[in-house]
Amino acid sequence: MDQTRIKEDLSIIKRIMEESRQNFYNYGINLVVWGGIVITELLLTYVNVAIHYFIPEYWYWLIGFSGGFLFEFIHGRKWCRDNHAIQQANRIGSTLWMSILLTIVLFGTVGVSSGVVNGEGASGFIAGLLAIGYLVTGELIKLPWVKRLGYGWWIGAIILFYTPGDKNLLLMALLMFLLQFIPGLILLVKGPKND
Repeated sequence: MDQTRIKEDLSIIKRIMEESRQNFYNYGINLVVWGGIVITELLLTYVNVAIHYFIPEYWYWLIGFSGGFLFEFIHGRKWCRDNHAIQQANRIGSTLWMSILLTIVLFGTVGVSSGVVNGEGASGFIAGLLAIGYLVTGELIKLPWVKRLGYGWWIGAIILFYTPGDKNLLLMALLMFLLQFIPGLILLVKGPKND
């Protein structure tokens, strides 16, 4: 390959990464919505455990996740309609996060309800999955602070595995607030133009 071709290829790769970084700011609303849903569900579960299971918890998790998936569907369709040229890096990021989300739902609902996954242990597994998503996304879009969120989730996962009982729910809600909800707000406020 000649030098000109190499420079053109590198320029294209750099442009794709920059567009991916700019588009990541659009996901701030997703982080806020999902963070809010999960925080609410964790706190409801904590209250439910404290009052000795007044309402079967799977009902509000089902309602929360259904609302989240409905939001994803509506927001995703609108975003795709407004952005006809979806780059490969954005597809990779979307596929990564949808895979993580579905795996979390499997661990948290099917795994726990079947008794194969301990409810307390599920939080640690889920935090580990979120760590992977943030680390890969941070590397893909070259935003070090997003990558560091992944490290925070891994540290949180370790702590969650050693946190007993219903305190596990409160700690997971705190991690979700600090490592997902607040970063989502930062992305919404900062926006792609201020990168």
